[in-house]
Amino acid sequence: MNKSDFNSHMCGRFSVNIDYEELKDRYPNHKITPVKSFFNFAPTMQLPVIINEDVINMKWGLIPAWTKDNSFASKMINARSETLLEKSSFNNLVNTNRCVIISNGFYEWDTKTKSPYFIYSTTNMIMAFGGLYSSWINKSNEIIHTFTIITTESNNTLSKIHHRMPLILNEGDDIKWIDNSNNYESVKDLIKPFEDNKIDMYEISTLVNSVKNDNLEIQTRVNRLF
Repeated sequence: MNKSDFNSHMCGRFSVNIDYEELKDRYPNHKITPVKSFFNFAPTMQLPVIINEDVINMKWGLIPAWTKDNSFASKMINARSETLLEKSSFNNLVNTNRCVIISNGFYEWDTKTKSPYFIYSTTNMIMAFGGLYSSWINKSNEIIHTFTIITTESNNTLSKIHHRMPLILNEGDDIKWIDNSNNYESVKDLIKPFEDNKIDMYEISTLVNSVKNDNLEIQTRVNRLF
């Protein structure tokens, strides 16, 4: 993945380094198993994703159920909240196929300097992204589950480096989001920029630029003298 790839999307990489007990406490009604740590999770990779009453392994990059091939996936890692109801890939998913993607923070590149930053929650170990998922059947009759992360306008904190951010759901709101008894109309108010006082960020090394670097070292803070 080159620079043009990671700068063309909002939320094109994130970190999944979450304590198992913390995860079970957050989602007591789901069958949570220990999740492998990813420090540089990228599109096409697979992760357990939380839905209404289940946890399913899904690949990042949504493949609409109606498409004949998987070429869509690389283009559908994000879904702009403002146009969800206008896009045929998303408007049939908003009522029944909402999901939560677990993380402990995400990466973004300053649009001006291209410097990478790690963005994290100051109030919770788990950062829950709101998304949509799809189940696609390939030519071998296998069911492939995929997801996309919804994005909103940035809050004030993040707007210093980028104009978009992932939809981040507060504890409790994430359960409301995945509950299929709630239609889209009743959860759309959850789609908003995350509160400024619950998020922070710091500059990190360009090691994160390569997906081959998948270790905690990539989250090391860069200290500048000027």
